[in-house]
Order: sequence, then structure tokens, then C-alpha cells
Amino acid sequence: MQTIIIQRGGKRLLTDIFNVVIEPLETGNGRQVVFFCRDSSGNKYRVPKSEVVAKCVGKPENKPREKKRKRCCI
Repeated sequence: MQTIIIQRGGKRLLTDIFNVVIEPLETGNGRQVVFFCRDSSGNKYRVPKSEVVAKCVGKPENKPREKKRKRCCI
């Protein structure tokens, strides 16, 4: 899961990205990357890449390993 920090209303918010979209700009032929994010209280935000303060990647969750089965000779 990727996490970004955005600034809204004078406060910085730590949000998780749940969707990324490339949208055309209103003027010209350019495009912009837009992140759709959710903060810890469940509020959703549409954030253009230019408004991102910081971006970080979380560690993958540790999954329990399966024990190897011993093969016996037949």
C-alpha cells in the first residue's frame, strides 16, 4: 500500500492511495496524474500529483511461512 502526505486546510494529512488515474488537462494536450486517497477517518480526497507533499511506500505485511513437509522414502 502506498501512502502520501497532502496538505488540506492548513493541516497535513497522511492518506493511503486506493486508485491512480491519468486525466487530460483542461487546456492543451497535456495530462496529469491524479491520486484518489483515503485518510484514517475514512474521508476521501482527489489529489493531483502537484499537490503531494511527500510519498512513501509501506513495508509488505509478513505472511506466516508454511512448514516444509518431510518426505519419507518409500
